[in-house]
Amino acid sequence: MIPLFEQQAAKPIGASTVQSSLDHFANPWFVGSLLLGLAVAAACGLALAWHPRRSGKGDPVEDLEQRNTLIVLALVGAIVSELVRVDPAMALVVFGIGGLIRFRTVLDNPKVTGKAIMVVVIGLACGLGELAMGVFFTAFAWLLMFWLDSNVGFRIRLKLTARCDSNATLLALLDMIRRSGGRVGSADDYQHKRQIVVTGRLPSSIDPVKFKSTLANKLPLGDDLEIDLKMG
Repeated sequence: MIPLFEQQAAKPIGASTVQSSLDHFANPWFVGSLLLGLAVAAACGLALAWHPRRSGKGDPVEDLEQRNTLIVLALVGAIVSELVRVDPAMALVVFGIGGLIRFRTVLDNPKVTGKAIMVVVIGLACGLGELAMGVFFTAFAWLLMFWLDSNVGFRIRLKLTARCDSNATLLALLDMIRRSGGRVGSADDYQHKRQIVVTGRLPSSIDPVKFKSTLANKLPLGDDLEIDLKMG
């Protein structure tokens, strides 16, 4: 006698399931509730990720990546919950796949791990015949990641020589960052160390090598500066 779970696993997706999923595209209530749930999940993740008393404020580059990861994982949770409503057995499947990706693959960036889990979950939705869910999940996740990845964190550390005017150098650096479309999070002038440290966000389209070269060419006495630039 074939066990029940093997019978269910061997049962193919019927035409009625696919047809029902395709009908969801024309159902405004289904689309609205689905997108509303995803939007609220992303907004809640955003609120917690950007909490003013969050931990991990040391490195601005890693800090931004960690915050973006929390938002992505909030979206993953919303997607998983929708799949579990369709088939409760998917909870164990998603949990197992998440553990496999986390511990059996080489993904140093936690945000990439979140994206990997999301891709697998979307694949599960399509495999279950929930084509509408898969398409809307993908579209919403694409737009969210496009927004999250539009900026990257940066840290610029300048080591000045005795000839450099630290105040003029700092003002010139801040002006260059703003002209490049960036935002300054903090700017510190450690005069006793002859050092300037500026952190913030820059558009992801900026090439780090070219931007560092521009700093060396346009900052006062740039040839005498030691420029340390880190971007996410």
